[in-house]
Amino acid sequence: MEHTTEREIFERYVHRRGGRLTAERLRLFDEIFNQHGHVDADRLYRSMRRQGRKISRATVYRNLELLVDCGLVRRQRLGQRRYLYEHVHPGQSHDHLICRMCDRVVEFVSPGISALQRELARAHGFDPTEHTLQISGICLDCAGRASTETAASEES
Repeated sequence: MEHTTEREIFERYVHRRGGRLTAERLRLFDEIFNQHGHVDADRLYRSMRRQGRKISRATVYRNLELLVDCGLVRRQRLGQRRYLYEHVHPGQSHDHLICRMCDRVVEFVSPGISALQRELARAHGFDPTEHTLQISGICLDCAGRASTETAASEES
């Protein structure tokens, strides 16, 4: 059986939409898929520029949206401040912990949460196709810094 790569899926999608596979578009695709975890559009833009790539911020956003539209990338608002992009791996799901102070994102998988979500969907007559769970709070590093700063200000 032939295995279709993510790049082939993207190339076919762009062609079906009447788009062109420019060098910038393909370099951006490679940059996105060489990174692991969550991708911030502005950070991606800066990374490409540091590499000497002549690419506009609009091109970065436009191509991220193409990747979302073709199902290879998921755009999620993680926390209150920004959207992040991540690879979609069919059949795999995970959830997120987000620190409100430093914006750190931690991915986690919980079979118990997944089972509860399936049970809730079934109980309410839903056939789940995807889910998003985000838990916002303060990570231990930030909580430690905050308590150190509070203690220091109380001593003065």
